[in-house]
Amino acid sequence: MKKRIYTITRSDLSIGQKSVQSAHALAQYLIDFNPHIDFKWNNGSIINLELGNENSLKRWIKKLEALGLEYSLFREPDLNHAITAIAILHTGEIFKGIPLLK
Repeated sequence: MKKRIYTITRSDLSIGQKSVQSAHALAQYLIDFNPHIDFKWNNGSIINLELGNENSLKRWIKKLEALGLEYSLFREPDLNHAITAIAILHTGEIFKGIPLLK
């Protein structure tokens, strides 16, 4: 199954903040995992999802860690370094039910 970049950001942010925080998480993922990104992703699809608040993201981080999956998170300095988004390269089946960013 083809892997895509997924970002998940907080629903309690404005649309502008959601977009920017998703981009920050993607950029952080590329910084963290750059040596292998070309053959895994090759600038393919980016799927932007959203859910809940910072605690919702923290619960997802625990799930990803329990599954042993590599991910990146972004902490926004202007929001007291709160977690605002995460990014992961994945086939996506674990994210079914999380709505697209709107």
